[in-house]
Amino acid sequence: MNYTTTVETYEPLTSEQLIVEQSPVSTKRALPVRPFPRKYVHSVFANVQDARRAALTLLAAGFDEQNVHILDSRDFVEAVSQGQSPFDFLTSMDYDIYLREANRGRTFVAVHPSSYDQLKQIRDLLAPHNARLVNYIDTWTMTPLLP
Repeated sequence: MNYTTTVETYEPLTSEQLIVEQSPVSTKRALPVRPFPRKYVHSVFANVQDARRAALTLLAAGFDEQNVHILDSRDFVEAVSQGQSPFDFLTSMDYDIYLREANRGRTFVAVHPSSYDQLKQIRDLLAPHNARLVNYIDTWTMTPLLP
């Protein structure tokens, strides 16, 4: 019999990866509070590094850490489903695009703006970090900020 061995190799982390992993963005698991998912700007990122950079940019611009959330796909689905009522089906179509992205394993950044005036600022801060599907979901409407 021929036996083969597999040698596992690991690539060293770059200094950029170390900076991202040691970011001051809280790593403790904390889901956004109600009225989530309403009254939040939602954005989708292909990788967690871009999401962390976007969150750091928001914090550097003065957004409160309690209003900026980085969510993996599992946490996003759990946060959307918490506190659902039978009447939530009226706006469930708004969440379908995000649930599809959650099924793809994407990372999400959700930001609770203190006023409508912050929507453009949030969009402009998220865009350079490869944010997709940036929308503000209000009580009855969804406002696209980035495709």
